[in-house]
Amino acid sequence: MEESDRHLAFRPIMPGEFYSPVIPATTESQPEYVRRNEGDHDLPIVTQPCDTAQPVQHSEIDELHRIIEELETQLAEAKKITPPESAEGVLPVTETMEVKPVKGLPIVNKPGVHIHSDESQNVRIEVMDKFLFVPNAWQLSAEGEETLRTIAAEIRASDSRAFLDIEGHTDSLMSDPNNPMQKHEIASTKVRTVMDFFVHALRWDVARIGTSSFGRNRPVAENGTPEGRARNNRIEIVVRDGGE
Repeated sequence: MEESDRHLAFRPIMPGEFYSPVIPATTESQPEYVRRNEGDHDLPIVTQPCDTAQPVQHSEIDELHRIIEELETQLAEAKKITPPESAEGVLPVTETMEVKPVKGLPIVNKPGVHIHSDESQNVRIEVMDKFLFVPNAWQLSAEGEETLRTIAAEIRASDSRAFLDIEGHTDSLMSDPNNPMQKHEIASTKVRTVMDFFVHALRWDVARIGTSSFGRNRPVAENGTPEGRARNNRIEIVVRDGGE
């Protein structure tokens, strides 16, 4: 090869020399399918012009908004359970009551649990006996243990150093009239069982637990009905600020 030919062979192409062939924009010139690199699936190419798409009617949008609003209203009504107060100011007995978060403590969604705040702005967690103990015994049931685990987890999430006052309460029905201490003894037994579970199973610092036995002295419902007595037979866990 002559020196002049070698120079032409390696001559760079100038920008002005670039050109692209003109491809007619016809449907016949476009391939029907494209092949994806990651698989063997053939995907059709959509060639429908944008101006042929059907617009969404305003009536359809309004109907969707109406359906959404109706569903939201039904959901709000389903969540709302507002028990009326009786003439004596005592709430009627219900196993599921509407409660609001108090001092950042989330709601414990367990049957027989009622959370509220007292006059000192402490959190009070009431748990009815039949959801804690084995029937006709003062041993924790499997449901009761699970309920206490949930309560302890929620308390720790709110204040890991909280103080707990575990209170025992009963109804006023005396099975042994000759034993005036009967209701206090029952309440004390229940409290001891719950405290043992918090200390040994849940590893709660015993120095941050107090106990009280009120017996039948602090009812929250009428004792004249089985439902009222079931509400009064309860454990209350009072959560106090643990400080720094």
